[in-house]
Order: sequence, then structure tokens, then C-alpha cells
Amino acid sequence: MKYCLLAALLPFCAHAQEDAPWTQFSVQAHGETRYGYRDANGRVRIPAKFNDLTNARTFRHIMAVSESMLSQDYYLLKNGRKVGRDSVFVFDFRFDCESEGKILFRDTRKDRVGFLNAQGKAVIPAIYNFALPFHNGLAVALIGAKRSCSDHSADTLNCEHLGWSGGQKVLLNERNEVLVNNLNTEPTGSGHLNWYSLKVNDPTPDTATTVTLGAVNGDRYTFTDYEKEFKVWLYNVFVPAVRRGDVAQVSALCFTDLAVARPFRGWPHFTPATFVAKYQHSVLGPRLGTLQRGAPGVAIFADDLNTFIFESRDFQPFLTDCGEHFREKYPIFNMVLTYPVQPANAPIDNQEHFTFIRTASGYRLFSMSL
Repeated sequence: MKYCLLAALLPFCAHAQEDAPWTQFSVQAHGETRYGYRDANGRVRIPAKFNDLTNARTFRHIMAVSESMLSQDYYLLKNGRKVGRDSVFVFDFRFDCESEGKILFRDTRKDRVGFLNAQGKAVIPAIYNFALPFHNGLAVALIGAKRSCSDHSADTLNCEHLGWSGGQKVLLNERNEVLVNNLNTEPTGSGHLNWYSLKVNDPTPDTATTVTLGAVNGDRYTFTDYEKEFKVWLYNVFVPAVRRGDVAQVSALCFTDLAVARPFRGWPHFTPATFVAKYQHSVLGPRLGTLQRGAPGVAIFADDLNTFIFESRDFQPFLTDCGEHFREKYPIFNMVLTYPVQPANAPIDNQEHFTFIRTASGYRLFSMSL
């Protein structure tokens, strides 16, 4: 009986192994770096033959690859099938990365983009000027825009930075249905919305931390606004803890790996305990303990994770499968304090930066620049 059970389970186990992600590895050959992929057991499934454009560190179902030897760009599936040989989407010299089983492709004849699914099938046609990856089954897309140059030149064939102007930003679902048809005019707050926080027809949304959009069908879609959420946490949780000077409490609000930039001293890294012990009384208390909402000289803006400085394993969960900052789920906010210097007509003011990242446990301070 147990042999029959084992035989029945073998196909399932084989499928599970094929469905498990493969990991990128690199080799040096003839002065160039080539990339291939290994499975979870370390077995080489694809030899190192792709060039630097192949940016997927994790291969789940479909990825864009580039082979210099064959001068080919295409989408590759786990079973080895190649699709979209003339439709690979490239933006800012980078391929798109699979997100929730979908990846962008470009129809070069129409100059429009759509989405392929994990099997390489076009599930959303190329009718959009531009689109962002799917998150929580939602994607922002631009439609009805016209090509334009950043320098406002009329010659869109020869401009240095080609983009789009006009059109409508819409919110799509995975069935290519437009849920919100004009994000340009909707009150999207800071524009940093948490797509994973969607609530439909919430009767009592917290306006201090959320934004509500009107859907095409009359529903109300409420999302957490990351910047609003961060400011509430900063002034209601972090600043009071610093003001009280409770070392243990402040340490708990710091990330496990902190870096401090000092002029000509590089970026030394600290644990939360050593960081707070060193800087609570000299920097954190005097600078942040007295902060008030709306205070002059305080600016807060969204930022990206510098993976060249923050390269430890602690930061890996905050990256996409292509090794880029997963800002849609783990946003970063940089708070800049500006101090006038003497004399008053000096050309440069003194600035200090305090940078926070949203983790699964809430926002945490992870960088300071003095």
C-alpha cells in the first residue's frame, strides 16, 4: 500500500520542485559576467549565458533575459519555452520583473504595453502607454497619452529623454477592468498608497492615515497613505520615545542594522543598542526630541533603498525578485532637518538626514547622516 501511495505522490513532488523558485548565479568568462540559474537543491538548471540586462535574481515562472552571443532578448518560461522575442519591455535600461504572476511586454509597432501571465500568454492587451507592476491584484496604467520630450522639443524621434504627456492614469484589476478611471483628479494624497491595504466601502475610514478613491461602479476604495501613516507614527510614537530618553524603547524603534554617515568617515554600521547608546544624548534627543508638527526647516520625502550601502541579509526582505527596493510594500521616508548657518548669507545651510523604513513590525530608523 505504501508503495502505491509513494507512486501517487511522485508527480506532485516533481511539480512542486519545478514550481519552486530558481536563484541566479554568476560566473566570469572572458572578462564578462554571465548569469545562470540554480534550483533549490543547487542543481544548475540554466547555464550561465545571460548578460547584465537579465536582472531577475529569482526566477519564479517567467522572466526577461538577454543573450549577447545570440543578440537576443526574450521572455523565458520554466519549461524552456521562449516567447515575446520582439516584445521585451525595457525602461531605463532595465527589464521588468515578474510580479504576482505577470510581467510587462511592449508592442513596438503600436508603442503600447500590456501584461503576459506566468505561461507567457497576453492576458492584458498592449493598449496602455505605460503601466506599473501588479500589487495586490491592482496596477496603475496610463492611457490616451502622447509622446513628448522632457525638454519640450517637438522632435520626439531624437530627444534625449522620451516620455508621455496628457492621458489618464487608471487603476486596473487582473481582468483588465478599470476600477478607477482617472487617478489624475482623484485625491490620492501623497501618491504613496498601500495597495495591500484596500478596503471597499469602509464606513469609517481614518482620514488621518488613509485616502478614499471613487470607483467606476460607485464603490469607495480606501487605501492607507504611507506618508500620512509615517507622519502619525513619527510624531505620536517615535518623537515622544526619544523625548523621554528611554534607551530600550528607542532601540526597539530602530532597525537591526543602522548606518551613520559622517564627513570623511564612511558609513559605519551599528546595532540598535550601540547606536542609541552613542547618539541618544548627543543627537537624537537634542534634534528629534523637540520636533513638532509643522516646524520650519523640516522636510519629509519618499526615498529608495541604497543597496550598495545596505547590503546585509537584514535588508533582503525589502527587495523585489530583481533586487530592487520593494517600495510598494516597504516604503522609505527621509526626514531632513535644515539649520541656517552663520553668516546668514552663507550659500549652503547645514542639513541632517534621518531615514526610516516600513517593516512588518512598523516603521524603523535605519540611517542617519550628520
